[in-house]
Amino acid sequence: SIPALATLAALTGCPFPWFSNDDGPGGPPCEDDVLGCESNSDKFEIDPTCTLDGELELVLGQGETEFEPLGPGMVPTINYGVQGGQHIWTALQVHNPALDYPLLKIDITVSTCYASNCSSPSSWTVDNTRELVTDQTTMTVTDEGWFEQLRMLVLVSTYGSGTTGRVELLVTDACARQGYVVVEGPTA
Repeated sequence: SIPALATLAALTGCPFPWFSNDDGPGGPPCEDDVLGCESNSDKFEIDPTCTLDGELELVLGQGETEFEPLGPGMVPTINYGVQGGQHIWTALQVHNPALDYPLLKIDITVSTCYASNCSSPSSWTVDNTRELVTDQTTMTVTDEGWFEQLRMLVLVSTYGSGTTGRVELLVTDACARQGYVVVEGPTA
């Protein structure tokens, strides 16, 4: 079943088979992902020389080529592949970054609610998760002095089939500061 494939893909780090082309698994849309759909969570380390504290100020958005902030009741748009796969492009801005320590660990969780009332935690089912580490080679610094990360692909299977979708980001920087942001809304 599709949910079982999503779980297998999340646990193994392997993309769905329909996200490949004749050239192998590096095909669309993974060829456009910030890390080519690879995992690099072992690259993250806290820098003991950083003395900054407090919470990270995050803005969750979507975007493959340009940052689009998500307002109240908005979730990332589902993209449909030619062979039936589905994915979303998540994006992030950190408005109080540690500019001297350009390293972020980003944990993304995508969930679906099938109930008419999604206020109960038991109404939600995790569709997929992704953990990645971004740095100065993938992030940009905006004119405002914010870290911005685009092109974070998350493969989904049940995200669009429920009544409501949710995308959560837990972000940790090299100074051990964290921030959490969530968006929730209709997926269609």
